[in-house]
Amino acid sequence: MKARERVLAAVRGEPVDRVPFAVWRHFYPDEADPRRLADTTIAFTKRHQLDLVKLNTRSSYHGEPWGTRYEYVGSEKARLVRNAVAGTTDWARIDRRGESEPAFQELLLGLRLVREALPEVPLLATIFTPLGVLGKLATPEQVATDLREHPEAVGPALDAIAETFRALAAACCEIADGIFLATTPAASRGYLSDEEYARFGTPYDLRVLDGARGAKLNVLHVCGDDAPVIALARVCDVAAVSWNALGLRNPPLHAFLEAVPTKAAVGGLSDAAFADPAQGRIEARAGVDRTHGRRWIAAGTCTIPVDSRPDAIDAAREALGA
Repeated sequence: MKARERVLAAVRGEPVDRVPFAVWRHFYPDEADPRRLADTTIAFTKRHQLDLVKLNTRSSYHGEPWGTRYEYVGSEKARLVRNAVAGTTDWARIDRRGESEPAFQELLLGLRLVREALPEVPLLATIFTPLGVLGKLATPEQVATDLREHPEAVGPALDAIAETFRALAAACCEIADGIFLATTPAASRGYLSDEEYARFGTPYDLRVLDGARGAKLNVLHVCGDDAPVIALARVCDVAAVSWNALGLRNPPLHAFLEAVPTKAAVGGLSDAAFADPAQGRIEARAGVDRTHGRRWIAAGTCTIPVDSRPDAIDAAREALGA
C-alpha cells in the first residue's frame, strides 16, 4: 500500500498491509523560516518512511498576528518576548484577522512546499483551538481567571479567533488533507472543568472544524492528562483523535476504540519508545495486539522529543509490520 491508501484504509477500519506510522517533532530554529522547515520536514518524512505528515509549524504562529512576540536563541525553542494581552482590557483589541497575516502566509507556503514534494503522503496543517490561541496571547493563569471572572471581555475575542481560524482552516484544506486541531492543555480537567470547556471551548472548536468540513483527514488532538478524550471525540466531526493514551486518567487505545467505533486512534507510543529501539519494538507490537491492527495510526503521545533516536523511530515503524 502507498501511504495515503494505508492511512485512509486504517481510518475506515479496513485491512492494511501494516499499521500506518507517523511522528512529528520540533526543528528549532528551522521553524522561523517556512522554506527551511519544509525542507527539513520533507527530509525527515523520507528518512523515516512516515505515512502521515503533520507540518509542525512553530506553535507561536497562532499568537503572532495579534502582537505576541518570540525570538529564537541558537537551536532552542522560541523564547517569549511579550504577550499580546497584558490585562483584561486588552482582550478588546483581539479582532478578526485575514489570511494575509505573515504568519498565516508562512503556514500556507510551508504546506504547499511539502505537498509538492510529497504528493502521495497525507498532509495535515496544525491549528490550535480558540482557547489554545488565547493561551498564546496571555498567560494561562490570566486566561483562566478572565474566563471565570470577566467572560464578557473574553467572549468577543473568542469569536474573532474562531472566525479567523475557521477561514484559515478552509484555506489549509485547499492544500492539505485536513487539519490537526490541538486543544493544548486547555481541555485538561486540571485547567478547566468539563462544564467550563463545554461553554468556552467546544462551541468555538466546532466553528474552526466547520472551516475544514469535507476534508478527508481532520484530526483532533486532545492534550494533557485527565482530558475528556472520548466526550470530545463524540462531538467533533473528525476522522481520528490523537491523545496521550498513556497519560494519567486518559483512556488507553483499546478503551477509546471500543467507546468511539466510528473514529480512528492516533498515538500509543511513549517518549521512551523513541529513546530505545528495543522499547520502541515492544510498544509497537503491544499496540498491534491491543488494536488488532485496525483503526490505529501509531504515533507518539504528542510531539516527540527533539533528541529522539533515529534508529528507535525506525525500530518502532518496522515492528508494526512484524
